[in-house]
Amino acid sequence: MTSYSLSLPQANFKLALWQAQADSMSDSDLYVWISDSGFVDDVAIRLHQLISTTKTIQGKVISIGKIILIKIVEFIKQHPYLSAGVALGIIIGLLVNSIPFIGQILAPLATVLGITIGAIAGHRRDKRMQGKDIANDTFLGVAEEVVEIAHDFFKLMIEIFGLILQEFKQS
Repeated sequence: MTSYSLSLPQANFKLALWQAQADSMSDSDLYVWISDSGFVDDVAIRLHQLISTTKTIQGKVISIGKIILIKIVEFIKQHPYLSAGVALGIIIGLLVNSIPFIGQILAPLATVLGITIGAIAGHRRDKRMQGKDIANDTFLGVAEEVVEIAHDFFKLMIEIFGLILQEFKQS
């Protein structure tokens, strides 16, 4: 059942469960996870800022940032190789950017290609680990993998923001 098909009481209950999950995890625990995951300090600081983002809805404080970060952590845990592939693509972009003279010109292309190829390779590895079939290596097969990745990620984002927006409508 997806969030947009939930009734208002169901959506409120699901958001209450997410809030309870966010309340049960301390900010410092999340920050330690971010730091231990190998994120660059600048990224860790920005994610820590996200953790503290809250919104008051109908007199209830909703830890929107913490909920989003927890859901992203869950997504990363469900797709570990996809996440590693994306990280590898980012690292490739940073390395290309460090090349004197032409690095800044090539870095955007290298980053996009690195992230795309890394994400596809990681997604395929995740699927293999789950015992699922992998699309063929043709252009359409690769495009299918990209669509699956985008679908999984945006499904998660739609669920999070759909529930929060439903709560806003209610207030």
